[in-house]
Amino acid sequence: MRSRGDWIAFLVTALIGIPLTYAGAAAFADGEVRREATPIRAMMGPAAYDAWSTGETYPQHYLGNDRTAPDFTLRQADGSSWRLADHRGKVVVMNFWTTTCQPCVEEMPTLVSLAQMLEDRDDIELVTVSTDGDWETVRTVVPDGAPLTVLLDSEREIVRGRFGTRLYPETWIIDPDGVIRMRIDGQRDWASALSIDVFESFL
Repeated sequence: MRSRGDWIAFLVTALIGIPLTYAGAAAFADGEVRREATPIRAMMGPAAYDAWSTGETYPQHYLGNDRTAPDFTLRQADGSSWRLADHRGKVVVMNFWTTTCQPCVEEMPTLVSLAQMLEDRDDIELVTVSTDGDWETVRTVVPDGAPLTVLLDSEREIVRGRFGTRLYPETWIIDPDGVIRMRIDGQRDWASALSIDVFESFL
């Protein structure tokens, strides 16, 4: 049978231990949230991420806006059609660019490298949409044989007409349900595991 002193010691230990256990668990949970958010924060930039995390709007992202990407069909170099709606169930990473945009040209090798990293994945689709006038122009930047889906939108009916893009490069991330989750403006180095971590966060 416990003495009164034992019970007092037990209660003191419980009163001290429970808050410490809670604080430790809360700190661990917060650390996990921060760890999981790191790739998206790095990709979006601190300003855009902080705006999103506090429920504010920010022009560079669509997180939480529940906006379905407009469907479209464009041609590939071999003449076959590529339709966005056919790729539901995957994260679609879509890059808009043109050969007259120097940051686009500088970014393209990292997209080719990213495509190589994703070759064995069937849950993430990388596609680039050029607004150049013909395939010969496109081939000056994207070599034949690159494991990259390239589409041509010479009239800018999709890039400008449906997505409203006027400055390049611009990259859109669309989740498996067809919802736009993020728009990234400007040049990035896509050839990294960080990029894949961001895409996987939307699966």
